[in-house]
Amino acid sequence: MGDKYGLQPKIPLGFKSLAGLIIILVIWQGGSLVWLSLINPLIPATRTGLPSFITLFLSFWFLILGVFIVTRYVFKISFRAFLFEGNRPYFRKFAKYFLWYFLALIVYLIVDIAIHPQAFTRTFDPLPWLGAFLVAAPLVLIQVSSEEILFRGYMYRMFRSLKGGVFWSIFVTSLTFALVHGFNPEMLNYGVWGPLYYLLGAFFLGIVAYRTNGLAAPIGIHFAMNLFNTTIWGYGSSTFESMGLKSIVIRETLDMSFAFFGIFVIVISYGAFQLWKDKRNRS
Repeated sequence: MGDKYGLQPKIPLGFKSLAGLIIILVIWQGGSLVWLSLINPLIPATRTGLPSFITLFLSFWFLILGVFIVTRYVFKISFRAFLFEGNRPYFRKFAKYFLWYFLALIVYLIVDIAIHPQAFTRTFDPLPWLGAFLVAAPLVLIQVSSEEILFRGYMYRMFRSLKGGVFWSIFVTSLTFALVHGFNPEMLNYGVWGPLYYLLGAFFLGIVAYRTNGLAAPIGIHFAMNLFNTTIWGYGSSTFESMGLKSIVIRETLDMSFAFFGIFVIVISYGAFQLWKDKRNRS
């Protein structure tokens, strides 16, 4: 287990790494606030619709900038070494996990439509959908990459220096991710299922980062999930619908308990496959 992701390069838990985390958050939130404060008055169209989505998601560059500054100048770690195992990107691993998870979500959607056909409305209009998709895809990739760089990159490494570091790395980053995402007003409308959904999803991403020795696979999965949620299906209370994004189908009401069960099945299937693969490799 010693060669699994998170050991090198080291960012040990301590005052320095905690101060670095605060610096990252200040750069991210402060830069985003300045960016939005400048661009919205300058270009009023960026306050609503698709331009607001573009403006908001471009602000995630400040999160990447914050991690870059701290890793490069506080810990003297090359950002390339921080991002990539072996100092090179694993595009094949990213693509494999993206396609696998995207197909799993398509299967989930088909099952949901089959069980709850009355909950869905077809909204597909090819040209507007394609235009919105081409705009959304690279911006979603920036957003998910920045979040994975923070949670499964910087914070994950922080807790690997503790005894039982694998557990703490996955547990703390998953809990923090769930608190940030699952307790927003939109998710709180669904009671405990919103936070639980994000907690399980973050736990899964942590396991995948550990099992695959890097960030390529969790970024691929996270990208598949967010691209699916912004361009393939929507739901009645989603904020993305008000941002001009186009979906293929709309679910009038989101059933978070059913969504939780769906991701639970995916996580259990992945775990069973990894156990089978380990058993096969030992034999």
